[in-house]
Amino acid sequence: MGFIDMAERLVAVRTPGELAVAPDGRQVVFTLRSTVADRGSFQPSDLWLLDANDVLTQLTDGAWSDSGAAWSPDGTRLAFLSDRASPGHALPYTMTRGGEPTVASTLRGSAEAVAWSADGTSLLVLAADAGLYGLDFSARAVLWSSQDRLEVRRPHDAWRRLFRIDLATGDTTEVGPPDTSIWEFDWDGGDIVVAIVSDDPRGNGWYRSRIVALDLVARSERVLYCPTWQAEGLALSPDATRLAVVEGYSSDPGLVSGSIKVIDLAAGTTSDPWPGLESVGLASWCDDDSLWYARGESTGTAAGRVCLDGHREEVWSGPAFIGGNVVKPQVVVATSADRVTTVWTTHEAHGVPPEIARYDPAAADWARVTAFNAALVGDVAWPDARTLRWTAPDGLEIEGWLMTPAGGEGPLPLVVAVHGGPTWCWNAYFSDSEPNGVVLADAGFAVLLPNPRGSAGRGHAFAQGVIGDPGGTDFADIMAGVDACIELGVADPERLGIAGLSYGGYMAGWAVGQTTRFGAAVAMSVVADYRSFHLTSEVAAFDEMILDGRWDDPAGAYTDRSPVVHAHRCRTPTLVTAGALDRCTPVEQGRQLYSAIAASGTETELLVYPREGHVNVERAHALDQIRRTTAWFDRYLRSSG
Repeated sequence: MGFIDMAERLVAVRTPGELAVAPDGRQVVFTLRSTVADRGSFQPSDLWLLDANDVLTQLTDGAWSDSGAAWSPDGTRLAFLSDRASPGHALPYTMTRGGEPTVASTLRGSAEAVAWSADGTSLLVLAADAGLYGLDFSARAVLWSSQDRLEVRRPHDAWRRLFRIDLATGDTTEVGPPDTSIWEFDWDGGDIVVAIVSDDPRGNGWYRSRIVALDLVARSERVLYCPTWQAEGLALSPDATRLAVVEGYSSDPGLVSGSIKVIDLAAGTTSDPWPGLESVGLASWCDDDSLWYARGESTGTAAGRVCLDGHREEVWSGPAFIGGNVVKPQVVVATSADRVTTVWTTHEAHGVPPEIARYDPAAADWARVTAFNAALVGDVAWPDARTLRWTAPDGLEIEGWLMTPAGGEGPLPLVVAVHGGPTWCWNAYFSDSEPNGVVLADAGFAVLLPNPRGSAGRGHAFAQGVIGDPGGTDFADIMAGVDACIELGVADPERLGIAGLSYGGYMAGWAVGQTTRFGAAVAMSVVADYRSFHLTSEVAAFDEMILDGRWDDPAGAYTDRSPVVHAHRCRTPTLVTAGALDRCTPVEQGRQLYSAIAASGTETELLVYPREGHVNVERAHALDQIRRTTAWFDRYLRSSG
C-alpha cells in the first residue's frame, strides 16, 4: 500500500459495529464507521449485510453517516438513521435490500434510535431537539436541520422526544410523556414500550434517570425502577415479560459498566440474579430465561451466558476487546428458526484491527469473518504490549498496559497516558484514544496506560474508589505505576511525560501542579476549574458525583481539586488542546489552564481546533493533534537523560 506512517494507518481504520440480526437469525446488518472524516467533522459510515454464507454486501454508500439499522418484522426492509440531507442532523429512512432509501419523516429533531411496529406499518423514533447535549461522543450540541440560526437557550426548552411515524402517510405523532426526556427505549412492536427517562432534558438529566413503562396513547409512564447509579442497555426479553438493564456508577453517558438488573414488568420487581458480576458492558437475551453478556476482565474482556435461576457460565476470556465501539464490551445473540444460536461481536486486539466475529464453541474463541482493515497491518512491526501490575501505596494491586517500541530495550523516555472517564479503561484495543499509545510507542517511547481506581472493569467498589477524591488516590496509583516502570528498567526517571484527554486531560493538568517529575505534558479536552466547569458543561452532574459536593460551597473540593489553583507551581512544559464546539469540557477550560500555566512563566501552548468537539474527527485535525503531541514529547524528553 506504499509508505504510510503509523498515525495515518490508525486514522484509516474502519470499525464495524451496531449489529442487527434479521428475524430469521441468519443475516446480520451492521454499520461500518470511519475513524475520521475527510470532509467536515462528522464521521461517514455505511450499512453492510453479512449473510449465512459469510458473503458481504454493501447496502449504502456516501460521504454521510448511515447507522442504527433495524429489521422489519418480516425481514424484507430496514429502517436506519442518516444525515445525508444535512450533515450532523439524522433522519429516519427505510429501504428494501437493493432499493433506494426513502425518508420516513422530516423531524425537527435529530434522530437517535428507530424501531418497527410488529405489523411493519409504523416506526418509533427517538429524536433530540436542537441544542441538546449530543450522545455521539463528539459532545457537540445536537444540530438543527439548517444550521444558519441564532442560538437562543432557555431552561427546559428542548427535549429528547419519542415519535410514531405512519409509513403509509408519513404522519408523525409525538407519543412520549410531555416534559420528559427519553434517553433510550426498547419496544416489542405492540403495547410494551420501556424507556430510560428524566425530568431534566440536559446532559445532567441522564445521571438522575428512571426506568419506566410507557403508554403511547395516554402519553404517560409507570415507574418500574429508580436506579441508585446510572443505567443503560435496555433489553426486553423475547416474550416481553422481563427487562434487562446494566446499572453502575458512570462518569459519562455511554460508559456504564456494572451489574445486570432484571425487571419483572408485571410485578414491577427488580432483582440481581448474579451477585458479583459487576463489570458487564451490555447483555443480549438468548431466550426468555437466559442472556449472553460481555464484560471487562482485567486488561481484556470476557463473555458468557447467565440464566435467571442464577446459573452463570463464562465461556471465553482473553487479551482482546469485544464490542462495536471501545466504550463497552458487547455481544449480540442470533437464534435461527431451527434453534441454532450464534453469538456475534466486533473483535480487536493489539496489532489486530476490529472486524466482525462470531463465537466458535469448538475452538472456544472468536472466528473473524470480515477483513476491512487487513491492508493496514500486513507490513508493519507493531509495538510490544503487555499487561503490567504494580502495588499502590495502600497495598492494592493496580493494572495497566505497557507498550514499548518493537524489540526496544530500556531505559526509554516514558509517557504516561491517562484514560478519560474516569469510568472507562485501557483495554486490548487496536488503536487507543488520544494520547495514542500505539503512535507514541512506534515513535520510540515507552507508554504506560494505567487503569487506576475509578476505572471500569473491576467492579463497583473499584470504579467508585475515585468518588470524593479525584486527583488523590487515583493519582497515587498512577505514580506508583511510573515507579514500577523505572524499577523494571523500562523507563528513564529523567525523561518522564504525562498526557490524557477528558478526565485524562484533567489528570495531566493536575499532575503538573503536584509534581516536578514530569519533563513534558499534553492536556487535551481538560477540566481546569471545577466551578466554571459546573456552570458551563452539559454534564455538570459529573462533578457533583465525583467531588461529592456542591459547586457553591466555598470550602468544598471545587477549589482545591481544580488544576488552575495549583498551576502556579507548574514547571512542566505543557501543551493544551481543545475543540471549539466541545460541550463536555468547554473550550474555556483549556483557555484557563493555558493562561494559568503561562502566568507561572512555564513554557506552554494552546491549540483550539475549529468545528471539533470532545475528540477530533476531521482527518487533518486528528493527524495534527497526534503529530503535535509526539513532537512535544520529542522536544522535551529526547534531549536529556
